[in-house]
Amino acid sequence: MKKSLGGKEGARYGSAPMELQKLFKMFLEDCKTHFDTECLYELLGVKKDCDGKELKKGYYRQSMRWHPDKSNLGEEEKQTYTTKFQLLNKAYQILSDDERRKIYDETGSVDDEELNEDVLKAWRKIFKKVTKEDIDNFMKTYQGSREQKDELIMHYNKCKGDISKIQEYAIGYESIEDLKAAVDSLIEDGEIEKTKKYETSTTEKKMIAYKRKAEKEASEAENLTNSDADLMALIRGRQKEREEKNDSFLDALAAKYAPSSSKKAKRQ
Repeated sequence: MKKSLGGKEGARYGSAPMELQKLFKMFLEDCKTHFDTECLYELLGVKKDCDGKELKKGYYRQSMRWHPDKSNLGEEEKQTYTTKFQLLNKAYQILSDDERRKIYDETGSVDDEELNEDVLKAWRKIFKKVTKEDIDNFMKTYQGSREQKDELIMHYNKCKGDISKIQEYAIGYESIEDLKAAVDSLIEDGEIEKTKKYETSTTEKKMIAYKRKAEKEASEAENLTNSDADLMALIRGRQKEREEKNDSFLDALAAKYAPSSSKKAKRQ
Protein backbone atom coordinates (compact mmCIF):
# COMPACT_ATOMS: atom_id res chain seq x y z
CA MET A 1 0.00 0.00 0.00
CA LYS A 2 1.40 3.42 -0.92
CA LYS A 3 2.29 5.82 1.86
CA SER A 4 0.21 8.92 2.36
CA LEU A 5 2.08 12.22 2.34
CA GLY A 6 1.53 15.22 4.50
CA GLY A 7 2.55 18.87 4.30
CA LYS A 8 3.93 20.32 1.09
CA GLU A 9 4.54 16.95 -0.57
CA GLY A 10 1.04 15.74 0.19
CA ALA A 11 -0.52 18.90 -1.17
CA ARG A 12 1.55 18.69 -4.33
CA TYR A 13 0.76 15.06 -5.02
CA GLY A 14 -2.82 15.19 -3.86
CA SER A 15 -3.59 18.17 -6.05
CA ALA A 16 -2.27 16.53 -9.19
CA PRO A 17 -5.14 16.10 -11.70
CA MET A 18 -6.21 12.54 -12.36
CA GLU A 19 -5.26 13.03 -15.99
CA LEU A 20 -1.63 13.72 -15.04
CA GLN A 21 -1.54 10.66 -12.80
CA LYS A 22 -2.90 8.61 -15.69
CA LEU A 23 -0.22 10.02 -18.01
CA PHE A 24 2.48 9.11 -15.51
CA LYS A 25 1.15 5.56 -15.42
CA MET A 26 1.34 5.48 -19.21
CA PHE A 27 4.91 6.78 -18.97
CA LEU A 28 5.84 3.83 -16.73
CA GLU A 29 4.19 1.46 -19.20
CA ASP A 30 6.33 2.95 -21.97
CA CYS A 31 9.42 2.42 -19.81
CA LYS A 32 8.44 -1.23 -19.43
CA THR A 33 7.90 -1.58 -23.16
CA HIS A 34 11.15 0.04 -24.25
CA PHE A 35 13.52 -0.75 -21.36
CA ASP A 36 11.81 -3.73 -19.69
CA THR A 37 11.59 -1.91 -16.35
CA GLU A 38 9.28 0.55 -14.60
CA CYS A 39 11.97 1.58 -12.09
CA LEU A 40 13.40 4.99 -12.97
CA TYR A 41 16.66 4.19 -11.20
CA GLU A 42 17.13 1.04 -13.28
CA LEU A 43 16.25 3.07 -16.36
CA LEU A 44 19.22 5.35 -15.70
CA GLY A 45 21.47 2.52 -14.51
CA VAL A 46 21.96 3.86 -10.97
CA LYS A 47 21.22 2.77 -7.41
CA LYS A 48 18.31 4.20 -5.45
CA ASP A 49 20.64 5.85 -2.92
CA CYS A 50 22.82 7.51 -5.60
CA ASP A 51 23.80 11.15 -5.19
CA GLY A 52 23.35 13.90 -7.76
CA LYS A 53 26.70 13.28 -9.47
CA GLU A 54 26.08 9.55 -9.84
CA LEU A 55 22.59 10.26 -11.16
CA LYS A 56 23.91 12.69 -13.75
CA LYS A 57 26.63 10.23 -14.81
CA GLY A 58 24.06 7.45 -15.24
CA TYR A 59 21.81 9.74 -17.29
CA TYR A 60 24.77 10.76 -19.44
CA ARG A 61 25.77 7.19 -20.22
CA GLN A 62 22.26 6.06 -21.03
CA SER A 63 21.41 9.13 -23.11
CA MET A 64 24.61 8.74 -25.11
CA ARG A 65 23.62 5.17 -25.93
CA TRP A 66 20.19 6.21 -27.15
CA HIS A 67 20.88 9.69 -28.53
CA PRO A 68 18.88 10.22 -31.76
CA ASP A 69 21.72 12.24 -33.32
CA LYS A 70 23.84 9.11 -33.83
CA SER A 71 25.11 8.63 -37.36
CA ASN A 72 23.82 5.92 -39.70
CA LEU A 73 20.43 5.43 -38.04
CA GLY A 74 17.62 4.17 -40.24
CA GLU A 75 14.09 5.57 -40.12
CA GLU A 76 12.75 3.05 -37.61
CA GLU A 77 15.93 3.19 -35.53
CA LYS A 78 15.74 7.00 -35.39
CA GLN A 79 12.19 6.81 -34.05
CA THR A 80 13.12 4.15 -31.49
CA TYR A 81 16.13 6.12 -30.28
CA THR A 82 14.04 9.31 -30.05
CA THR A 83 11.38 7.60 -27.94
CA LYS A 84 13.94 6.04 -25.58
CA PHE A 85 15.81 9.32 -25.33
CA GLN A 86 12.57 11.05 -24.30
CA LEU A 87 11.90 8.45 -21.63
CA LEU A 88 15.41 8.83 -20.20
CA ASN A 89 15.05 12.61 -20.10
CA LYS A 90 11.71 12.35 -18.31
CA ALA A 91 13.19 9.99 -15.71
CA TYR A 92 16.13 12.31 -15.09
CA GLN A 93 13.87 15.34 -14.71
CA ILE A 94 11.99 13.56 -11.95
CA LEU A 95 14.97 12.14 -10.07
CA SER A 96 17.14 15.27 -10.35
CA ASP A 97 14.47 17.34 -8.57
CA ASP A 98 14.76 16.67 -4.80
CA GLU A 99 11.06 17.22 -4.10
CA ARG A 100 9.78 15.18 -7.00
CA ARG A 101 12.31 12.43 -6.28
CA LYS A 102 11.08 12.20 -2.67
CA ILE A 103 7.49 11.92 -3.83
CA TYR A 104 8.44 9.24 -6.37
CA ASP A 105 10.41 7.26 -3.77
CA GLU A 106 7.49 7.28 -1.31
CA THR A 107 4.55 6.85 -3.68
CA GLY A 108 5.90 5.48 -6.94
CA SER A 109 4.32 8.40 -8.78
CA VAL A 110 4.64 12.15 -9.32
CA ASP A 111 2.73 14.86 -11.16
CA ASP A 112 3.99 16.06 -14.54
CA GLU A 113 3.12 19.73 -14.59
CA GLU A 114 6.77 20.81 -14.88
CA LEU A 115 7.76 18.40 -17.64
CA ASN A 116 10.01 19.94 -20.30
CA GLU A 117 8.83 18.56 -23.64
CA ASP A 118 11.87 19.79 -25.62
CA VAL A 119 14.16 16.95 -24.53
CA LEU A 120 17.10 17.76 -26.82
CA LYS A 121 17.18 21.35 -25.58
CA ALA A 122 17.02 20.17 -21.97
CA TRP A 123 19.80 17.64 -22.57
CA ARG A 124 22.10 20.23 -24.10
CA LYS A 125 21.65 22.51 -21.11
CA ILE A 126 23.22 19.76 -18.99
CA PHE A 127 25.87 18.55 -21.46
CA LYS A 128 26.66 21.68 -23.47
CA LYS A 129 30.10 20.59 -24.70
CA VAL A 130 28.99 17.22 -26.09
CA THR A 131 29.06 17.11 -29.90
CA LYS A 132 27.68 14.66 -32.42
CA GLU A 133 31.23 13.39 -32.88
CA ASP A 134 31.42 12.71 -29.13
CA ILE A 135 28.22 10.67 -29.37
CA ASP A 136 29.61 8.54 -32.20
CA ASN A 137 32.95 8.11 -30.39
CA PHE A 138 31.12 6.96 -27.28
CA MET A 139 29.48 4.20 -29.30
CA LYS A 140 32.81 3.15 -30.80
CA THR A 141 34.19 2.71 -27.28
CA TYR A 142 31.08 0.81 -26.21
CA GLN A 143 31.14 -1.64 -29.12
CA GLY A 144 33.06 -4.79 -28.27
CA SER A 145 33.46 -3.79 -24.63
CA ARG A 146 32.80 -6.01 -21.62
CA GLU A 147 29.90 -3.74 -20.79
CA GLN A 148 28.26 -4.43 -24.13
CA LYS A 149 28.69 -8.17 -23.63
CA ASP A 150 27.21 -8.06 -20.12
CA GLU A 151 24.20 -6.13 -21.37
CA LEU A 152 23.71 -8.59 -24.22
CA ILE A 153 23.73 -11.44 -21.69
CA MET A 154 21.11 -9.58 -19.65
CA HIS A 155 18.88 -9.04 -22.70
CA TYR A 156 19.37 -12.65 -23.83
CA ASN A 157 18.22 -13.98 -20.47
CA LYS A 158 15.27 -11.60 -20.23
CA CYS A 159 14.11 -12.46 -23.75
CA LYS A 160 14.83 -16.16 -23.24
CA GLY A 161 17.02 -16.14 -26.34
CA ASP A 162 14.43 -14.72 -28.76
CA ILE A 163 16.68 -12.75 -31.09
CA SER A 164 13.77 -10.82 -32.59
CA LYS A 165 13.18 -9.33 -29.14
CA ILE A 166 16.84 -9.03 -28.19
CA GLN A 167 17.49 -6.75 -31.16
CA GLU A 168 14.92 -4.30 -29.78
CA TYR A 169 17.07 -3.72 -26.70
CA ALA A 170 20.67 -4.47 -27.69
CA ILE A 171 22.62 -1.63 -29.31
CA GLY A 172 25.94 -1.33 -31.10
CA TYR A 173 25.42 -4.13 -33.65
CA GLU A 174 25.47 -3.24 -37.33
CA SER A 175 23.04 -5.98 -38.35
CA ILE A 176 21.02 -8.94 -37.10
CA GLU A 177 23.85 -11.15 -38.37
CA ASP A 178 26.35 -9.29 -36.17
CA LEU A 179 24.03 -9.66 -33.20
CA LYS A 180 23.70 -13.40 -33.80
CA ALA A 181 27.48 -13.73 -34.12
CA ALA A 182 27.90 -11.99 -30.76
CA VAL A 183 25.38 -14.31 -29.12
CA ASP A 184 26.98 -17.38 -30.71
CA SER A 185 30.34 -16.26 -29.32
CA LEU A 186 28.89 -15.99 -25.81
CA ILE A 187 27.37 -19.45 -26.15
CA GLU A 188 30.67 -20.88 -27.39
CA ASP A 189 32.51 -19.29 -24.45
CA GLY A 190 30.02 -20.82 -22.03
CA GLU A 191 28.67 -17.47 -20.77
CA ILE A 192 25.11 -18.32 -21.79
CA GLU A 193 23.25 -21.48 -22.77
CA LYS A 194 21.53 -21.98 -26.10
CA THR A 195 17.78 -21.96 -25.59
CA LYS A 196 15.05 -23.50 -27.70
CA LYS A 197 13.72 -20.00 -28.37
CA TYR A 198 17.10 -18.94 -29.70
CA GLU A 199 17.22 -21.88 -32.06
CA THR A 200 13.72 -21.28 -33.41
CA SER A 201 14.23 -17.52 -33.79
CA THR A 202 17.51 -17.88 -35.70
CA THR A 203 16.58 -20.41 -38.37
CA GLU A 204 17.84 -19.66 -41.88
CA LYS A 205 14.33 -18.68 -43.00
CA LYS A 206 13.82 -16.21 -40.15
CA MET A 207 17.29 -14.69 -40.51
CA ILE A 208 16.52 -14.01 -44.19
CA ALA A 209 13.24 -12.37 -43.15
CA TYR A 210 15.01 -10.15 -40.62
CA LYS A 211 17.54 -9.12 -43.25
CA ARG A 212 14.86 -8.27 -45.82
CA LYS A 213 12.99 -6.18 -43.28
CA ALA A 214 16.16 -4.25 -42.43
CA GLU A 215 16.90 -3.67 -46.12
CA LYS A 216 13.38 -2.37 -46.68
CA GLU A 217 13.69 0.07 -43.79
CA ALA A 218 17.09 1.22 -45.09
CA SER A 219 15.61 1.81 -48.53
CA GLU A 220 12.78 3.87 -47.05
CA ALA A 221 15.29 5.92 -45.07
CA GLU A 222 17.25 6.74 -48.25
CA ASN A 223 14.14 8.36 -49.70
CA LEU A 224 14.04 10.86 -46.86
CA THR A 225 15.95 14.13 -47.02
CA ASN A 226 18.43 14.99 -44.30
CA SER A 227 16.64 18.18 -43.30
CA ASP A 228 15.47 18.63 -39.69
CA ALA A 229 12.06 19.70 -40.95
CA ASP A 230 11.47 16.38 -42.70
CA LEU A 231 12.73 14.44 -39.69
CA MET A 232 10.42 16.30 -37.32
CA ALA A 233 7.52 15.82 -39.73
CA LEU A 234 8.22 12.08 -39.77
CA ILE A 235 8.43 11.84 -35.99
CA ARG A 236 5.29 13.93 -35.46
CA GLY A 237 3.41 11.87 -38.00
CA ARG A 238 4.24 8.65 -36.16
CA GLN A 239 3.39 10.26 -32.83
CA LYS A 240 0.01 11.38 -34.14
CA GLU A 241 -0.83 7.85 -35.26
CA ARG A 242 -0.01 6.44 -31.83
CA GLU A 243 -1.84 9.25 -30.10
CA GLU A 244 -5.04 8.34 -31.94
CA LYS A 245 -4.70 4.82 -30.59
CA ASN A 246 -4.13 6.26 -27.12
CA ASP A 247 -1.28 3.87 -26.39
CA SER A 248 1.61 6.20 -25.59
CA PHE A 249 2.24 8.50 -22.64
CA LEU A 250 4.63 10.68 -24.59
CA ASP A 251 2.21 11.28 -27.43
CA ALA A 252 -0.62 12.14 -25.07
CA LEU A 253 1.65 14.54 -23.19
CA ALA A 254 2.92 16.15 -26.38
CA ALA A 255 -0.64 16.73 -27.55
CA LYS A 256 -1.40 18.50 -24.26
CA TYR A 257 1.75 20.59 -23.79
CA ALA A 258 3.81 20.77 -27.00
CA PRO A 259 3.97 24.06 -28.94
CA SER A 260 2.84 24.07 -32.57
CA SER A 261 5.17 22.68 -35.20
CA SER A 262 5.40 26.11 -36.83
CA LYS A 263 6.82 27.59 -33.64
CA LYS A 264 9.36 24.77 -33.39
CA ALA A 265 10.36 25.32 -37.01
CA LYS A 266 11.12 28.98 -36.23
CA ARG A 267 13.28 27.98 -33.29
CA GLN A 268 15.20 25.60 -35.49
